[in-house]
Amino acid sequence: MRKKIIYQLILLLIAGISTVSCSLDENLYGVASTEGFVKTEADANFVVAGVYGANQSFDSFKSSTAGLILYSGDDFAYTSTISNNSPGVWINRAFTSSDPYVNRAWTSFYSCINRANSAISAIDSVETIKPEVRAKINGEMTFLRGFSYFYLVRLFGGVPIRLSETKPTDNLKLPRASVDSVYAQIFRDFKNANNKCVSYKQQPASEFGRATKGAAQAMLAQAYLTYANYLDLNGKSAEAQFNYQLASNWCDSVLTSNQYALTSNYADLWDVNKEKAAYNEVIYGIQFTRDATASAASSKGSEWAYYQQPAERWAVSGANLPRGNGSGTTKLQPWFAEQYFSGEYTSDYRAETTILTAWNGYTNSSTNPLPRTYNCFPAIALTPTDVVRQSMPYCNKYTDAKGLDLRNHENDLFIIRYAEIFLIKAEALNELGRTSDAYPFFNELRKRARNANGSVRTTPVDLSSGLDKENFRLAVFNERGLELVGEGQRFFDMVRMRYPNTNTTMMQWRLETYYPNLPATMKTLPTWDTVSKTWKGGRVYMPNVVNWDQRFLLYPIPTTELDANKNFGNQNSGW
Repeated sequence: MRKKIIYQLILLLIAGISTVSCSLDENLYGVASTEGFVKTEADANFVVAGVYGANQSFDSFKSSTAGLILYSGDDFAYTSTISNNSPGVWINRAFTSSDPYVNRAWTSFYSCINRANSAISAIDSVETIKPEVRAKINGEMTFLRGFSYFYLVRLFGGVPIRLSETKPTDNLKLPRASVDSVYAQIFRDFKNANNKCVSYKQQPASEFGRATKGAAQAMLAQAYLTYANYLDLNGKSAEAQFNYQLASNWCDSVLTSNQYALTSNYADLWDVNKEKAAYNEVIYGIQFTRDATASAASSKGSEWAYYQQPAERWAVSGANLPRGNGSGTTKLQPWFAEQYFSGEYTSDYRAETTILTAWNGYTNSSTNPLPRTYNCFPAIALTPTDVVRQSMPYCNKYTDAKGLDLRNHENDLFIIRYAEIFLIKAEALNELGRTSDAYPFFNELRKRARNANGSVRTTPVDLSSGLDKENFRLAVFNERGLELVGEGQRFFDMVRMRYPNTNTTMMQWRLETYYPNLPATMKTLPTWDTVSKTWKGGRVYMPNVVNWDQRFLLYPIPTTELDANKNFGNQNSGW
């Protein structure tokens, strides 16, 4: 009984500490150190679980943070009335500095940082725990801290840096650090994790899902690449080249480690019943589970199976049981889907697997549902004659027929996969002027895409040789669009990568050039022509298209932070 009470106190103490932002000036009632409570390895692991739990919360990757990264690119569309808690807010960039989801994402990352700092302080000096265990936990905690700062700097720019647990006597009004300083801290934290964490294949089964040496190396590759992009966009090409080389080097650490492999059948990655096996490719993910002890927003389950599936498709989520249908409101832009069902992507198994264009379902009626065959653009089904046509397809990576309610599914959010390491390597080599050396890494994914559940196809073909640096970069961007759709990478790709032969980001080009210059006939949804039996009309859901503004490259600093911390500095430009 005494041990149980101690565990509860530890959890409460960490939760209290985690509510304190790095720089918010607020009452610190209930804030205390976990020092003295941790006596054994079991105590330490209990504390560690609480730190990982910060990323599974509603404010973090379960909902608020997930919304920011999943729906702020250009691939998704939202067809329902936009409210302050819908994907349409992020797709339409209708958020403000007082948006609760922006504030929750900010707070959730500082919650994780403070929990990690507290755990480091509580565990590092406990001599009753073996030194190697303390070192491993220290590595994991700095991984989570670096991970949090990596998301913060990409979403908000420079932010305050705190490297110790928050105490009532601390100065909470810290100024924002420069982007360069934040990245320097990210690199230190991930390198410490690389030195101290165990490799994936050495990880005990009881610690499955925790940070590993490979996760640290993969995140270092991604972080160095992103920082190099930032330097490039800011005219610091020499420094950028140095960091592109480091990104390439860290990719080599992962590729030569013999710890991971591409899953032979791409579809298996998204089969929730095979999720654990997927971690032979998934280097790090945010884990969720069907939670019988709680429901909806408070559960430990994920919610994308409901929000990204059609309302007329049953047995794909835990909503409206026993129907288990989706919401039918979050879809993919028609032009985006068409790109991956045509040209060099014709018969790409990845598109067939993860872009939903056809299914057998039921009319969305609670009183008299009728069986129907559904067909979405750009698919063409000529039979049966009563097929129901829809103008926009869906992302099909998240389904869970055993989900317990609309926000309580088993689907994990994969943060970085082995597949992405090949793309990072290819991109880094290309930016270093070694485009010819980049092709083999790029084409590893094309090779896997030709394996359609054991049946080897001739398409998609390998990327054509002879591309210059600018067009190879565009090829990488497009490949990432399909390979990683629905995994929270598109927004970051759009704001870090340059459009060919310009000094503008992919996002700026899309909103400032691509959409405005489309013919008027393209600025509508496609419609089915019953005579020619083809899709006619446009390719864009225009209600989700907004005019370009430079401020879209970053999210606004939450008003609550700026009001409480007068030392913070300026709001992000344009907000």
